[in-house]
Formats: sequence, C-alpha cells, structure tokens
Amino acid sequence: MRGATIPPLQSGGVITNYHCSSCCRHCLYACSPRREHGYLGVETASHLFDQIRRNGCNSVHLGGGEPFLDPEGLLGVVRTAREVGVSIDYVETNSSWFTSREDAVERLRELSDLGMPTLLISISPFHNEFVPLAKVEGVIEACGRAGVSVFPWVETFLTDLRRFPANEVVSFDRYVHTFGRNYLESILSRYWIHMGGRALQTFSKVGYCIPTEVLLRSKRGCAELLDTAHFHVDLHGAYIPGLCSGLRLPADDLGKPLDPELYPVLTVLMAEGVGGLARMVVAEGFTPAECYASKCALCTDIRTFLVERAGGETRELGPIGFYQELGAA
Repeated sequence: MRGATIPPLQSGGVITNYHCSSCCRHCLYACSPRREHGYLGVETASHLFDQIRRNGCNSVHLGGGEPFLDPEGLLGVVRTAREVGVSIDYVETNSSWFTSREDAVERLRELSDLGMPTLLISISPFHNEFVPLAKVEGVIEACGRAGVSVFPWVETFLTDLRRFPANEVVSFDRYVHTFGRNYLESILSRYWIHMGGRALQTFSKVGYCIPTEVLLRSKRGCAELLDTAHFHVDLHGAYIPGLCSGLRLPADDLGKPLDPELYPVLTVLMAEGVGGLARMVVAEGFTPAECYASKCALCTDIRTFLVERAGGETRELGPIGFYQELGAA
C-alpha cells in the first residue's frame, strides 16, 4: 500500500496550547483546565512557521486552548512569526483573561505592534457556560481602543446571550429552558462546528444513528485527510490531517510520501476509509457499538481503543490528553 503525500498548504492555524480556562461542549480538541499546561515555545514556533512557509502558506491564525493564558508566550509566538516572514491573520480568544479595560488595551496594543491585526472573539452559548458576557464585551471595547479589528465568532449569538445577566456564566440547561428543547439542534444551522472531539459527544443524539454494518461496508478513502484548505499544526510540532483531532504526523513529514509502516492508521484511512480501519481492528478485539452518528464517531471510537491498547499515545495517535478527555483510560 503506497503512502500518500499531504498536498501544499493553503490556509490554516497554529495551536499554541491545549490548556484552556473553559471546557466547551463543542471543542474539536477537547481542551479544558485539565489539559497539560505546555505552550508553544519560540524555537518550535520558528520551525513550524518555516515548515508552513516552505509548504506553500504565508499566513496563519493562532488558537488554542486559550492563547492568552500565557501572555508572554503569545507575544513570543507573534514576534517569531514576523521574524520568519509568516503573517498572523488573527488570534482567537474566549475573553476569560479580561480583568480591566486598561490591562486589555495594553495587551492588545503590544500584540498589534508585533503584527496581530485582528482578534477572533468567541461568542456562543457553549463559551458562555464558562465566560460571562461582560468579559466578552470588555474585550470588544478594548479592541476598539487598541486599534485591533474584531472578528466576532459568532455575533448573532449576542442576542441570545443578552437574555441573561452579563456578569454571570449561564448553563446550557438555562438556554434550553429559555429557547426550547430543540435549541441544541438549532445551533447547527447558526454555527460552523467541525464534528470531532467533544462535539461528537455533544451532538451524538442529534440526527440519525447510522448502523455500524453500513459504515463497515464503505471502502472509500477519507479524502478529507488530504484537505489543506484549513489546516492546523500544534505546539508539539504535529500536523493534524483533515482537522481530525487525535490524528497527527510530524510537520517535518509534510510534502513527503507517508511511510505505511510508520503510519498504519493514516495509510488505511486514506486508502480504505473508516470501514477499512474498522475491519482491521475488529480482528484485534475491537467491539463497535450498534450504530454511530457518523463515520467520524466510529473512527474516534476505534482510535480510542488503539490508544488504550497501546497504553498511551503513538506517532500518529495523540496527544494522550485528547483521548483522556474523551474517556480513554
């Protein structure tokens, strides 16, 4: 089985950390306060930015986790990007770090001076379970004073959030009680959510459950693993193929044929899809559920089994904190 090659990079981002002040229900990377406190170092950042540029992409966004949990670390990453010649499109934040307008303006001006033009500010009921709206509005105001553009993601949720006291965190149950039992399902039409990580668990009961036997019959490779229209790399120097959280390969292997012996899971997924991977692990003792919300849910279940069997992360399955958050031993 010949190994595939990740195509040239188009547009994407760099994950500065998996540690987060929040534990959002829809988080692709299952970030939380329990995750490791590591942060993207300057040396790794320089190498990653160089790899990204060599593979065809000249600008990125920065996300997490929560990038602002390490203010000096964030400044170092933004400064390094400028030195390497990679532009920063925007930095993402949940606004949990906001304490005062003066402090926020100072932080944002420092980042702006180093080349950060825009701040993506997370706005949703999921974030509001951990971050009061008052902090979000404080950061929005500070951006205006610091000359930083605001990318409100998603601005239309402000109407919902403003139904509750701005200084309080609001449980999702209160949203359901206020807006109706179909509120969770309605979010899917208002908010782009990549179905991986914690989102798979949250939305597993929304929609049809596909019989596993149907998924097992599929022999079509997962073409999305080769999609670089929106890519991510992380603080460990890993490239996450197809935004499939929990899958990875060293960024140093970008642009090279992937050795099937080093990447057996990725090789099978690219050639035969989730059905091929399932057929492989059933012979190794994996027992699937009767049905899954999607092929991605089955794939995550299989990969969790493989991580548990290996006793930890592997070259292509990790980081371990992701699987621990989803329930792996």
